[in-house]
Amino acid sequence: MAEAARRIQLPPRSEYRVELEANEALSVRFISEGSGNYGDAEVFGAPLIGGSQERWYTFGNEAKFAFSSWGGAELELVGTASTEYMADEPSPTYTYDTNLHLNLERARIRAREQLRSDKSLVQSLKDSDVSQNNDPPNYDDPKATFSSELYTAAGQGPRVMVVGSKCAGKTSLVKFLANYAMRSPALASIEEGTRNTKKTQIEKEEDLDDDDDDDDREETTNPAVPADGEELSEITGWWPMIVALDPSEGAVPMPGCLSAIPLRPTPINCLPSPSPALPYGVTPQTTGALPPTVSTAESVMPLVHWLGKQNVSENERHSRRVIDHLAYQVEKRMVKDARARMSGLLLDMPGVTTSDSRSRYSYIQYCIRAFKIDTVIVVGHEKLNLELTKLFSGNASQNPVQVVKVPKSGGVGELTDTGRGAGRNLSTKTT
Repeated sequence: MAEAARRIQLPPRSEYRVELEANEALSVRFISEGSGNYGDAEVFGAPLIGGSQERWYTFGNEAKFAFSSWGGAELELVGTASTEYMADEPSPTYTYDTNLHLNLERARIRAREQLRSDKSLVQSLKDSDVSQNNDPPNYDDPKATFSSELYTAAGQGPRVMVVGSKCAGKTSLVKFLANYAMRSPALASIEEGTRNTKKTQIEKEEDLDDDDDDDDREETTNPAVPADGEELSEITGWWPMIVALDPSEGAVPMPGCLSAIPLRPTPINCLPSPSPALPYGVTPQTTGALPPTVSTAESVMPLVHWLGKQNVSENERHSRRVIDHLAYQVEKRMVKDARARMSGLLLDMPGVTTSDSRSRYSYIQYCIRAFKIDTVIVVGHEKLNLELTKLFSGNASQNPVQVVKVPKSGGVGELTDTGRGAGRNLSTKTT
């Protein structure tokens, strides 16, 4: 017997939350208004697309996600979900998440302008020799300097690390920031471009007084679209790189790995995967074709290092050496790929534990040094925020670190050990 369809109305800046259990699936599509307008809705920053083809989106794999909307929309849902409700609080997408994106957007634009104005820097990067297979530096000594390092601060986009406890919404925030970066109307090119003369909303704001403090400004328009509805004539969007450093999750291609995932705004300018088994997309070489009943996931081509552990603390010395090699390969990519360089990094870290506190968060500090992180986002963890702020407040090194705290979303789903195991089984195609 076919399941009855139901409709929900998403008010502007609202969030409709859904949690699926095993063997549950949910399909959704837009309902057009009388004027032909479909409204807007997105999942973790990835937009749903409405149109005459009546496109359906199917979610499964015990996904936990939310539909959010800037201007409102009507959706039709078919299927069962153990939990679904309209949040009674403003969606974090339109408060601190968007403000974080705007700050990162400004940093990317500054990096782009630096590369555009300094031709000698661009030439020196082109002339850099990254073909040698040198041993990467070891970052155990915080004060050590390394002649073999490829890193230079000039022309670097934001390098962001997201930390917090388990089930804090770290991966969701990383996906949101990545999706909004790829959907940006900015042009990620060191060339000015002959046809692209119009400015995005962020670039227009850069022309205003830089001393204005607008961190708490409430956004009224979607920053992932051109200003004043202007159309840009060239391919737009940033090319960020996600670095997944939590081996317990089902990151590509499978659990037990540490991965660097370069993203690009073409052919799809988003990473549409709400599945906990496929948080950052799939690799066709290892996972094969996806069944039609699972959530849509973008195909990615990551650099993967096998760790062989679910927890980095099981052998932290080995984990740090794997980090050394991964960071060194990422740096080689940043030297030769100007688009990735100005777009920056997004690091998804394991959940912190009590033992991390006793060691003064040594693993976090090590990853910050290895990947040259300049911004640490702490999700819903006041103690961690205070201790990291104290650690880096007196940092007089060449790479100062800014610590930013954001609240944990009320829609974050709690995962038990059984649930985490089920997600790992799904990502490796076991039962």
